[in-house]
Amino acid sequence: MRSPYCCGLGFSLRVTFVRHGANLWTGTPRLLARTDVPLSELGHQQAKAVAERLADRPFDAIWTSPLQRCSATAQAIADRIGRQPLADARLMECNLGKLEGLSFADLPSGPGTFRDRWQKRPGTTRFAGGETIAECAARGWKVLEELYDRHPDGHVIVVCHMFAIGGMLTRVFGLKPHHFRTFAIDVASLTTVNMAKGGFRLLQLNDVSHLESLPPSPTMTPWALPAKRVA
Repeated sequence: MRSPYCCGLGFSLRVTFVRHGANLWTGTPRLLARTDVPLSELGHQQAKAVAERLADRPFDAIWTSPLQRCSATAQAIADRIGRQPLADARLMECNLGKLEGLSFADLPSGPGTFRDRWQKRPGTTRFAGGETIAECAARGWKVLEELYDRHPDGHVIVVCHMFAIGGMLTRVFGLKPHHFRTFAIDVASLTTVNMAKGGFRLLQLNDVSHLESLPPSPTMTPWALPAKRVA
């Protein structure tokens, strides 16, 4: 399966990306990726709301990041639709390396620093001791290729993380890696694409309408640096 660059006909695989529910670090300035932080009480409520939203649709599979904020979200969906989730480490969040657990306030600023490089080229800037968004997207893309081979005419759920979803969307749409932050991916949101070897179609992006009856998630975003225009 190649990366499609234009819309076409004959769509096959439908993928619904679900970002995990709110966790115990949501709303704090701490940078979270691989630390296995559980869902908060609100996050469990959000996971159940996602499950109810998806309950009336037929799905062929649920794949999830093994981190518990995702696996718990996936299990809530599984309990409702009758499909057991399959955990795959390739769906884990981008490895932040030495930045894990810190905040941007902890990091030096100025020319040549990580913050400077991240703002200019976020898709290819390597986290010290970790990986790049482009590398995260590449391993996620391999999952999508496998799903396409397994379920060429199916509908699958992929439960994972903000950077992982944004990165995979850049691959789906044929965008450069730094365009991952074009996509808002809120907690417990739904994003759905139809994918085929001839093209793609975006059906749903960052849909959180199923959360309207719940309290809002804490809104602090550790990655909210002023955006710069990038080519």
